[in-house]
Amino acid sequence: MTDYLVIPPAKEVRGVIDAPSSKSATNRAYVLAALSDEPIEILRPLESEDTVALERCLRAMGARIVRDGEGIRIGGPLAGAPGSEVVLDAGESGTAARFLTALAAVTPGRFLVTGSARLRERPMGDLVRALQALGASIEFRGEKECLPLSIGGGKISAARVTVDASLSSQFLSALLLAGAAREGGLEVDVTGPIASAPYIAMTMETLRAFGHDAREGPPFRVSRGAAPVSRYEVSGDYSSAIALLAAAGAAGGAVVVRRLQWPAADADARALPVLEDMGLKIAASNESVSAARDGTLSPVRVRATDFPDAVPAVAALAALAEGESRFEGIGHLRLKESDRIAALESLVRAAGGQARSEGDTLVIGGPLPAGGSRPRRLPTSNDHRIAMAAALLSLSRLGFLIENPGCVDKSYPGFFRDLETLTRR
Repeated sequence: MTDYLVIPPAKEVRGVIDAPSSKSATNRAYVLAALSDEPIEILRPLESEDTVALERCLRAMGARIVRDGEGIRIGGPLAGAPGSEVVLDAGESGTAARFLTALAAVTPGRFLVTGSARLRERPMGDLVRALQALGASIEFRGEKECLPLSIGGGKISAARVTVDASLSSQFLSALLLAGAAREGGLEVDVTGPIASAPYIAMTMETLRAFGHDAREGPPFRVSRGAAPVSRYEVSGDYSSAIALLAAAGAAGGAVVVRRLQWPAADADARALPVLEDMGLKIAASNESVSAARDGTLSPVRVRATDFPDAVPAVAALAALAEGESRFEGIGHLRLKESDRIAALESLVRAAGGQARSEGDTLVIGGPLPAGGSRPRRLPTSNDHRIAMAAALLSLSRLGFLIENPGCVDKSYPGFFRDLETLTRR
């Protein structure tokens, strides 16, 4: 049975709230801690469906994991179970699947990496070919170049490889993280443009924070550090915070989101200037970011390649602006938890607005019509970012039913609760 959530329109949103911890930073920290011989304390990690899936798989690989107050202690060494194949089920998490594939390739043992039906449709071929070029034993067990993957780990021998990261920056990040486990390190070159390139900066920053030598490329270089850290604190998540800040644009008012560093390596921090172009007043410090709206929203034309997870929230605002907005260079959004270009088209149209795709461009025509007498069902495509976008539309109009709201548990289980604390009616 499909669940629906009704969010009544808001007079405004107003208040101060903490951003959830970064899913991207948590996942990188978990992998690097699992590669350490001594346990590392991860402070304030995000607990969501994706991070729990990665934690479960690391336990299966032999990681020592102990929860302690607001943190978690993780350490290696990693190894498969003697004489058997260890199943690593990444659930819905593309990040976990890519990171685990590279991690299994450098870990002694036999592993099967798999996941949900949607995850088994997402591309893995370029990462697998790069690992095979390094000497890894990997075979596809499913159709096309997707999960499941059978991996005989611990067999990487080469020290340099080239990867095509144009479909996902996670391919490059996975290789760099696994390279920290290799004696002598690893060099990785790339062909073509890197999708969501700022996420590579986050990977390099996290590697250095854990005491490893990480040098920007191409070629990118990583080698195992001699003095690993004992503690790492996860920062706030721009990917989720953008939806909270955008709420000020959808309903009016002002929102302050704490636990956001500025300047930030987080890819979706690059959406802040776009919010400004749409008419929000943005102020950023080394502790928080605020957003306020006094006037009307303006349409934008922007190349959004480097901040993919922010596109749904910003596109929702575009549906409330007067005029046509264009989000260009986002073809890789078709390979996310849903085909996000198609999902946003469906969402905006279901709300009564105009949306179309032109190749790798999403075009949104606003504003939405006033709410009607009959409720409209807003599809989320079982995608957490689309559900957050649907919430923004609901703040501005009467009569919307958000389909499958629980899908936000993938990255931000408390999203609707936190949004409600900011809402004034």
